[in-house]
Amino acid sequence: MLTGTNLVYTKQYNLRIVHEVIRQFGPISRADIARHTALTGQTISNLVKELLELDLIVEAEQRRQGRGAPSTALAINPEAAFSIGLDFNHHHLTGVLVDLAGKVRQRAHVEIELPTPEQALDLMADAVEVLIKKQRLSMASIWGVGIGVPGPMHHGDNGDDEYVINPTAFPGWHNIPLASWVRERLGLPVFLENNATAAAVGEHWYGAGQQLTTFFYLFFGSGLGGGLVMNGRPYEGYTGNAGEIGYFPATMNGDSTHTGVHFNLPRLYGILRDAGEPVQRPADLDPLLAAGHPALLEWLEVAADYLTGLVLSVEYLIDPEAIFYGGHLTDAMLKGLMERVASALPSRRIGGKVTAPRHLLATAGVDSAALGVATLPIYAYFAPAPQVLLKRSKRPSVGERHVAPRGDARDGLARRRV
Repeated sequence: MLTGTNLVYTKQYNLRIVHEVIRQFGPISRADIARHTALTGQTISNLVKELLELDLIVEAEQRRQGRGAPSTALAINPEAAFSIGLDFNHHHLTGVLVDLAGKVRQRAHVEIELPTPEQALDLMADAVEVLIKKQRLSMASIWGVGIGVPGPMHHGDNGDDEYVINPTAFPGWHNIPLASWVRERLGLPVFLENNATAAAVGEHWYGAGQQLTTFFYLFFGSGLGGGLVMNGRPYEGYTGNAGEIGYFPATMNGDSTHTGVHFNLPRLYGILRDAGEPVQRPADLDPLLAAGHPALLEWLEVAADYLTGLVLSVEYLIDPEAIFYGGHLTDAMLKGLMERVASALPSRRIGGKVTAPRHLLATAGVDSAALGVATLPIYAYFAPAPQVLLKRSKRPSVGERHVAPRGDARDGLARRRV
């Protein structure tokens, strides 16, 4: 379907463009914004005036550039919007409250053991209320709540477009409309997303992926997931499950499982407990790694062997600028995997290939999923995504996979909520 646009949507898009330039490069002058955007000086002046009135940006300082009066630099207003991210898994719920600049203001964490849907709803509502109370905010200050869950995602059986948690990963969760439940409980826009895709969005919006147009994010959580950013936008595929690299069939030594099983952290903990090490969380792995524990080193070698083949598949199929390593594993464990993969790649690449993506450590650490889903409301309301230009379409996107009682995401930047 070909979809048109009009001046209203064009203005919304330009507002987002100017806001994004200020977010990335501020403090910045109006003249420099014009150079970055190729918009006229008068257009920049009008858009900046509106953003100032909406309190989304602030005048930061005065700068003298050559002769004439000094220009006033503009910066993002971190207090203009807050969002909450909830990273939900079988064994934990981690919540973060972030401001518009991406700074984590508050954090909450609780260890759990596969709660029922009703228990999970209570835990999520409590976490949101605690985070807001700690920051001394009102509920109206929150622009949305993102919830990250393990993939794959799929639509429920009730005929609408709402995504639900995979019942295979969460027994007893068949057809549970978690986003609607949390929305009805809190009265806030809710975004449900695969935690790997969410982490990729967070890396693109706030991390080392800001200046990259195409990259792949390897997410180490309950298994192995992946998130894909293409041409500056998260790419989710037809069913919302693009990047689910952990579901590649494992083909080593006659193995008939899927690859992600070999990255399952509870499985690793079990291996180490059988070896006499009482491991319960990712941080417990670092001392064993530093000591060169044989069972952990063996796991790393096998995991890196599987991962090398997957990385090559991503490299040849997508041709990304970079591949990020992130998720629930600590930086030390991720670096251990990266080093082993880097060592194995040269001998397994085809001859004649002259370029290769960079391999980078993700910047958000073990809270990457929580920060990623906290980014989703901000991304939906502020990102200059091309679909903002279009009149209403049924095509799914990150900004539309949610339940939003306070207006459509395309109109978010034009209004200032109080």
